[in-house]
Amino acid sequence: MKTLHDIYRCADCSFIAAHGNKYCRGCGLHFSAADIAKMKTNNKTSIGASPWNLRDRFRCVHCSEHIAITDSYCRGCGDQIDSQEKQLMRLGLDELAAQNMPSLIGLAAFVLCILAGLMLT
Repeated sequence: MKTLHDIYRCADCSFIAAHGNKYCRGCGLHFSAADIAKMKTNNKTSIGASPWNLRDRFRCVHCSEHIAITDSYCRGCGDQIDSQEKQLMRLGLDELAAQNMPSLIGLAAFVLCILAGLMLT
């Protein structure tokens, strides 16, 4: 479990970063050894470990690293998390998001067929 001593602020954008993150969740900066050393000397965030861990309920569709819906970039691979991926994560369809549009189109067609069938009866 992460403690206050493991949670910092990004040296570039001041977004919350934790020990072990490879990329900033706010700006996508790849953390170099110099960035990590600088973050260790900056002010720790005031939030505790529990809220930090509980918000990482979703997984990146590219690398499967745990992420939060509020993240703009994945902390594991640095990929930008777009609005479509966030919407699918909100719906609990992160597996579908990993397969991208063909599956989404198939699901939409299935739902439309069900709705059409219900309307005809």
